[in-house]
Amino acid sequence: MKTRPAPPVPAPLALLAVLALAILAAACSPGGAGTSPSPSASSSGGVPTPTPIAAKVTTPQEAATLVLATDPRFTGATQLSPDLIGASRWWESEPLGGGGYRIKVTIGWGDCMAGCISRHTWTFDVTASGDVKLVEEAGDPIPTGSFPPG
Repeated sequence: MKTRPAPPVPAPLALLAVLALAILAAACSPGGAGTSPSPSASSSGGVPTPTPIAAKVTTPQEAATLVLATDPRFTGATQLSPDLIGASRWWESEPLGGGGYRIKVTIGWGDCMAGCISRHTWTFDVTASGDVKLVEEAGDPIPTGSFPPG
């Protein structure tokens, strides 16, 4: 039985395949384009501290995204709206001078369908260039153990 040789691959397709393999190899190599820095453990109990990312901020949503990325407890927080019922995590914004925003993140627990019995808030200022600074933390003491409590 005689086998046929494979048909030649057109030059543009071969070039595209080589380019895709080169990009994949670079992304998978140590220090390559796909490598992201690991968060460092902070001195306050080993909670990861995210690596700062330079970003231009033009909307409250962009500012909130930067703030929410600073603490895993903020995961799932949504923008506060009059239609929001039963939420235990939300954020609000107000504009600051210079194009920045003040973002207030609230986490509540204890009967949140009725408005949450307990609440803790963090207030951040976010500059137009994406710098995030905690300016205030207030509210009910955060329970020990998993937070917010189930």
